[in-house]
Amino acid sequence: MTWAQLEEQTNKVANYLVNECGIRKGDVVQQLLMNSIEWYVTYMAVLKTGAVISPLNFRFASGDIKYACDVTKSKVFIVGEAFVPRLEPIMKDIGYCSHYICVGENTPPSMKAYEEIIAEGNTSAATVDMADIDMAELMFTSGTTGAPKPVCHTHGTLFWIGIGNALTYNEGHRSVYLSPHPFYHSGTLFLSFPCYIAAGKILMPMELAPEQYLRSIADERCTGGWNTVPTWADLISAIKSGSINLVDYDLSALRHIEIGAQPVPYALLEDSKKIFPGLPIANIYGITEGGGGGTLNCYDEDIMKKPGSIGKATAFMEAKIVQPDGGEAPPYSVGELLLKGPRLMKEYAFNPEMTAKTIIDDWLYTGDLAFKDEEGFIFFADRAKDLIIRGGENIFPAEIEDALRKHPKVQDVAVLGYPHPRLVEIVMAIVQVRPGETMTEDEVIGFVKEKGLAKYKWPEKIVWAEVLRNPSGKIEKPKLREIYVKPAKEAMEKEFKKQ
Repeated sequence: MTWAQLEEQTNKVANYLVNECGIRKGDVVQQLLMNSIEWYVTYMAVLKTGAVISPLNFRFASGDIKYACDVTKSKVFIVGEAFVPRLEPIMKDIGYCSHYICVGENTPPSMKAYEEIIAEGNTSAATVDMADIDMAELMFTSGTTGAPKPVCHTHGTLFWIGIGNALTYNEGHRSVYLSPHPFYHSGTLFLSFPCYIAAGKILMPMELAPEQYLRSIADERCTGGWNTVPTWADLISAIKSGSINLVDYDLSALRHIEIGAQPVPYALLEDSKKIFPGLPIANIYGITEGGGGGTLNCYDEDIMKKPGSIGKATAFMEAKIVQPDGGEAPPYSVGELLLKGPRLMKEYAFNPEMTAKTIIDDWLYTGDLAFKDEEGFIFFADRAKDLIIRGGENIFPAEIEDALRKHPKVQDVAVLGYPHPRLVEIVMAIVQVRPGETMTEDEVIGFVKEKGLAKYKWPEKIVWAEVLRNPSGKIEKPKLREIYVKPAKEAMEKEFKKQ
């Protein structure tokens, strides 16, 4: 799609929303689509009208969709035909939503066909003047720490996100930016903004299998982009196994790669630098509330000298680590990571109490535990809510996960607190071995011992199973707890009642 076509199509959709749906400044429009040209067109069209766009996770079930609609009281819903079966059962319960637009070949009678809007729509300019503080987007968090929360970004914060990422990653008009992951995720979407601002090119690979993925990067002369750990790890594994021969791909345009959305195993960085010795690789950190990916960044020149570091705050941002009493933590002392700057969300929409607990004196309390070294480089420790307390000893799951991912037989791992009658919690490791491999508990224990982990951190319960992740690459620990921890806790409580 050219920029002229994007302008024309966004005007058509925006004019339809205003003239036919009655959309006005501040109204909320829900969007549930797979990555596509239509995703980007409808997103930008809603912003033109002065309304608020709320892009939903395409894994949401009907109940999740209704929850989002109830929170936002959306007036219009833009839906891909593949998701209509999830939407139709709840339509009777969201009467405040009066208009539905369907993207696809099979539009139900109750909805307007997107193709008709594009074929017949009004192309006249549709942009409404907005202030920096006006609400632009409600992006629901991925819900790894509870019910998804609508994060409110304004037109001003979206602007600073775009400018900040442009300066941090040197992206703009000449870029071909790689956007392989779902756009409802703040990493993919926000990191594409420099190209949108400067009329660059945004590449949406529709296939993430390593061979096809690398082919799209080569053929489109991609200059750089962000990858989740699983996507990049699959690519590196395919190259190491010989199923991909780099000689067959022209990657001369590739200038940089960022990896993030979760702690990046040092072993993956080592392999990446061996395979791509001249390619700058960065470890990236960000959360939706803080302005998405690129809030902190560990650049290529530091990534191997500071193994595991997520770097320092990027353009316009500040970061610090505080102890429970509010004082700044000294080097190597774990505390909560705080962020400050123009990229921060305005609020959790419609939830002033939660907002007041999260943003204090202009500092965003991320809920992430971290520490810094003597040079100010920041290291992720864990989510505060994932902390395991074993007999009074604090254990950070990420430390154990990072160690076990270095084992050549381990494809993925998740560490949780498992109920124990005396210690309250012990370490449980859910280990996903590589295809064709087998592994024993003794191998797991021997490996963490070899890596120098204290004995109280060793897994005392090991499950051999798939590690569930959401589309943005984050481990779905609430789901894993529901499967493995909740039944054990309920069984233990029953035993206590018998005594």
